[in-house]
Amino acid sequence: METATLQYSDRAQFFVCWQPYFLFGSVPDEGMPFVDWMRSMMGEHAASKAENGQGRLFELSDELGLNIDPKRQLGNSMLSHCLLDFAGRTNPGVQTKLAELLFKGNLADGELISDVGFLMRSAETVNLDKEAALIHIQDASVQEAVQLSHDKAVSEIGTPKLPFSVMTSSRKVELKLAFAGDIPTSTLTAIFDKLLEVDTTD
Repeated sequence: METATLQYSDRAQFFVCWQPYFLFGSVPDEGMPFVDWMRSMMGEHAASKAENGQGRLFELSDELGLNIDPKRQLGNSMLSHCLLDFAGRTNPGVQTKLAELLFKGNLADGELISDVGFLMRSAETVNLDKEAALIHIQDASVQEAVQLSHDKAVSEIGTPKLPFSVMTSSRKVELKLAFAGDIPTSTLTAIFDKLLEVDTTD
């Protein structure tokens, strides 16, 4: 997404807003092995590949230099989504940086995504108010709203097994597109070209 949007920085404005998707929503707070989660979600074949560090997720991680550990623990992601919600409400400009920190910590650095200490360190790194952030993520009404936001998005496009992106045009074109998983840059640029072509046509 970043590679594609940079190519159009002189022709259009892009606003990225992170919304909740519970890829690890069924994982208990204390965590569970990544391979066990893969087995429960994708079956034995996917679990076997993950155990050996194989599959698209590992290919992408190698390209990004993340080196995902297949023996890592997964944690429930509710609190991390509440933290991203806090960032979106109080300082939207740091939301993407925070998401990257959470992603890297969870996938590559052995951090448990449900660990409050890890979440607060991440919040501090992007200069969020830790005390206010802690109150926000532990607020039951916030957690309920985040869950409802996830449920609404999933109900609109089906029930994908991968996180998804939703693209909307805010000018002449009323368009809403959803993509799951890894989106090729060429696909995004083709869509941007079409949107810009239609948007500038009388």
